[in-house]
Parts: sequence; structure tokens; C-alpha cells
Amino acid sequence: MISILKIKAKIKSFITNPYSNKGNKELLTLFSHFSDCIILGSSPSINELELSNLSKNTMVITMGNFHEHPAINAIKPSIHVFAASHPPITEKVLVNWWFRCNEVLPLGTPVLVEKRDKEIATRVFTERKVFTYSYGGDFPIDFTKPIISPWSVTIVGLQLAIYVKVPEIYLMGINHDWQCIKPYLHFYDHNAPSLEYYLKNEGVKIPYEKQQQPFPKERLYREYELYQQYETLKLYAEKRHQKIYNGDKNSDFDVFKHVNYTI
Repeated sequence: MISILKIKAKIKSFITNPYSNKGNKELLTLFSHFSDCIILGSSPSINELELSNLSKNTMVITMGNFHEHPAINAIKPSIHVFAASHPPITEKVLVNWWFRCNEVLPLGTPVLVEKRDKEIATRVFTERKVFTYSYGGDFPIDFTKPIISPWSVTIVGLQLAIYVKVPEIYLMGINHDWQCIKPYLHFYDHNAPSLEYYLKNEGVKIPYEKQQQPFPKERLYREYELYQQYETLKLYAEKRHQKIYNGDKNSDFDVFKHVNYTI
């Protein structure tokens, strides 16, 4: 009788929440001891920051193309995060991009990828720890279950920092003004190795570079949804006695309070 009840419970759990990754509890073991966390984005403002002397007591989350930063070996990220691959990214582009990342990212840095990209990740990052996550979840944030589907990879990084209970979280190089106001630019050259570079090599056009979209209003809607996610995560973090700040003096991103973060 007990075994039948257990089977029914497992079936119900699978139906209501099919993704489970208990191995991600290791993230708590690896990162919960840090006193603060810096999440590094790829906006041009990152070029104005000196990042080569980060404290060993600081958790450093890098994302996307940040492995192209010239000081990446000195920065030594605690973990590098990728959003799920999606059109127009083809498998060939993803493989080329990730092989480049694997070449320049410090070997001791694990990567975090969406579960649908796990097969490619394990093929590319053969000597590197690979963690996975899944979209489609809700609060409370728990990386052993699906997490909130992000409108930006920064939302994944923020959820990770919140999940591992780091008391203070600082965003740097995060600025979404290119979505609707400024040109599509990063700290790196789009004609040098980067996601944009590998897309161009395959003849894939990047609409953002010319600020063109079939339905411009949809970009405004997406931007609104993204900012709502930031606001929601800020409130959630505060309830857990965690604080999120914009530590980049050159960023106009104003969801979070600006502070002068001293490196």
C-alpha cells in the first residue's frame, strides 16, 4: 500500500513539475559562503571598470560573450551563464561560439546552460563542470526545479545569486538602453570572435544591429516584461534579506539603486 502511494506521489510530482535536478544543490555548496556577488554584463560601460583585482570573497557571475573580456583570466569567474539557444542561433553557430568560450574561459570556471543545450555543452566543455537549469518555473527560486523563464540572461544570473543566498548583489555592465534608444553595442567588437561574429559568418542577419524589427512595438512590450522581472526579483530578494544594486557608475539602468562599488 505504501509503495503504491509513493508511486502515485512520484507520478503527481512528475506531472506538476517534471524537471528535477537535485545535483544543482551543489551550487549552494559552492557559492553560499560568499559575502557578495558581482554579475558582469557586456555593455560598453564595462570598459570603464577595472576588474582585474576582484576580491576572493566575491562571487563573480559572467554571462554570454563576457569570456571575450581582456581581463578574463584575472577575473576568474565563479561561474559562466548562458541563456537557452534560440533562433537565429543555429547548432553550428552555438558549437563554434562555445568552442571559442572554452578556449579562453579559465578552466576552473564551470558553465550553466539550459537543459536543452546540455548535449552540445557536454560535447564542447569536455574538461569543465557543466550545470543545467530549466525554464518554466516560478517562485520560490530553486535551481533543482524549473526557474523563472527569463527575458534576458541577466535574469538567470540574478536568480542564481538569489538562490545561493549571497547577501549583496551588484550588477555591472548591465544596460538595456540599446533595446529602444541606443545602437546595439557591447564592450567587444562584433567583427571579432563573439556570438555576433559567428552569426555573421553563417550569413545570419542580426536585426538589432540596425535597430530594425518587423514589429517595433513588440520590442517595447518585451522590454516592459524584462523590467517587470527585475522589479519582481528585487522585491523577492528583499524579502529574503538580500540586496541588489547597480554598481556600475557608467550605467543608466535604474531599476536598482546606484552605489559606488569599490573593487
